[in-house]
Amino acid sequence: MTLRDLEIDQLWIHDTFRYAGREFHGLKELQEVAIEKYNKEERMGDSPYVVIREQRYPCFDSEDYANEDRYYQSYYFTTDREKAERICEETEVGYRFSGKEELYPILEPMLCMDEIEERHLPYIYYHGEGDTMQVVQNRHARLEDKITWEHPKARDYVLPNPFEIDDPPCCLYGPPPEEYERFKDEELEMPPFFDRDD
Repeated sequence: MTLRDLEIDQLWIHDTFRYAGREFHGLKELQEVAIEKYNKEERMGDSPYVVIREQRYPCFDSEDYANEDRYYQSYYFTTDREKAERICEETEVGYRFSGKEELYPILEPMLCMDEIEERHLPYIYYHGEGDTMQVVQNRHARLEDKITWEHPKARDYVLPNPFEIDDPPCCLYGPPPEEYERFKDEELEMPPFFDRDD
């Protein structure tokens, strides 16, 4: 898998999205249905499955440990029950001390692009704070294997590209002549650089 095969999009934490026929209403619902090792029995229902891997923000002293409640989070989506169970059973601590490769780590897309493999896709990464999540998936996957959502029209607005706007006519000593005539004939407030006697 190459970087060209990856598709990374921003998703607002309150947006509704779909995977394998199931609708999820934002990050809050995603956190409520996510499967972990300790809740596997009660949440491992019907497909699709969402398995969370999370890691607490770094803590450097007792005050950090007492107050830090943010977690880096990767939500892995799959329709395969065995894959979901495999992700649940994998523990970061066990892999770290046994020297094995962690198969489903917490992957921040922009920092870990080289580590993303096809088995990880699709997944959603949340930084633990802020209003956006990142959806990471295979650009060439079938539609039923992708996370989909509708972009609200309010967010479709794009700021104009300044390089595509025509430059105004060049004028060193005031407005162009036709503008001068309009100001002269009408009693309009003139720009400060404009001298009526000129």
